[in-house]
Amino acid sequence: MGYTIAAIRSRMDGSLDRRRFVQVVAGSSAIALAGCVGGDDDGGDDGTDDESNGDESNGEGSEELIYAFAPNTIAIIDPEEGEVVDEITDGLDDEGWGDPRITADYSEIYVIRESPSQVLVIDTETREIVDEIDVGPDPTHMYHPNDDEMWAHSDDEGTFYVIDTDSHDVTEIVQSGLENEGHGKLLYHEDFGEMGYATNVNDPAALIIDLEAYERTDYVELENEDEGTHYKAYAPETGLAYFEHGDATAVVDTEDDEVVEYLDFAGGMYLSPDEQVLGVLDGNSIRFLDATSDESDELGVVDVDEGPDALRYHEAEDGTLYAFTAHTQTDQASIIDVDALEIVETVDVGYIERPEDAPFLHRSGVAGGGYFITPADEDGTVAIVDMEAQELVEHVEVEEGVDTVQFVGDSGGGYTGNLR
Repeated sequence: MGYTIAAIRSRMDGSLDRRRFVQVVAGSSAIALAGCVGGDDDGGDDGTDDESNGDESNGEGSEELIYAFAPNTIAIIDPEEGEVVDEITDGLDDEGWGDPRITADYSEIYVIRESPSQVLVIDTETREIVDEIDVGPDPTHMYHPNDDEMWAHSDDEGTFYVIDTDSHDVTEIVQSGLENEGHGKLLYHEDFGEMGYATNVNDPAALIIDLEAYERTDYVELENEDEGTHYKAYAPETGLAYFEHGDATAVVDTEDDEVVEYLDFAGGMYLSPDEQVLGVLDGNSIRFLDATSDESDELGVVDVDEGPDALRYHEAEDGTLYAFTAHTQTDQASIIDVDALEIVETVDVGYIERPEDAPFLHRSGVAGGGYFITPADEDGTVAIVDMEAQELVEHVEVEEGVDTVQFVGDSGGGYTGNLR
């Protein structure tokens, strides 16, 4: 059985933010989980605190605003003005955050609170925390496969906790991992109907999940039994799903759940909003694949050489497709002309913590409202970049340790290019 996230975390220096140290052992091999190590001990009371969980709200809503999550505050930022316009601080004390997810109607943000193992619900109209939901230990990622549910993954258990978005109750627990543990993700697209796929760093398989029956029904066995799965993507034009599998990428035909190819590289995968291009982070390079090709033809490679991450896209007014990627090794972000396959600009987005002994690093980032948004936890700022003008709007002061952001509006998750 592979090591749990908690076991690996116990070997880290206590002062190191575990979201920055991202090498996790699966079986006898290692898989790099950029920005995915998370979870603390289970605990906390069920339900909502009787007293208010948010600060006094001005009730002005949150449309086109950014929520930035830091240890002691959730800052609400107006990207156009480049400033904090509100904060939520009540009940927050040295928090660690996992994935935020916004509902399809943008009315609520669900965000993982690492300790205790909870999901907090934020009402975007009142700008208040309205509920605290207990989930399984070591939560990291969360998904919104339909309008009625959020799926939060417990890495310690290898399960998804299904949360009803109306009642805020956990209604189902889905065992996805084969070994009842392991860090995992969920791949969903409307093409799949009631089915989806899960990954798990301990399992050499793409796990098939029935989203209506709330159970793992089967799995696609992959070639290397010593390697798990992690990042994932789907290309609607071809019906091909992509799964990071050690140093390779398994390509699965979703029509018959058969492996059709193994690509000899692997990393984070990001589909363009028009679903035509799939960017794959391959070390210090970004490989751009033709997502309309049954052979996953490679369009070209752009070398960044400074730890590219958080790849987000923007189609300019002249029709040119650009990709924005924040560096983990410098204070810069690169802007890539995807058509020309070259870096055309760099901007200063601030410094993240970079411990010398961390083999892999991660910095999050989103696109929304025409902005590229990425936090810099060492500087305690959030960088706002105008994607059309390709220039910095502002480094917004929040708090040291700010490392997670959510845009209220159409932003794309980065994995499929769409909300989900």
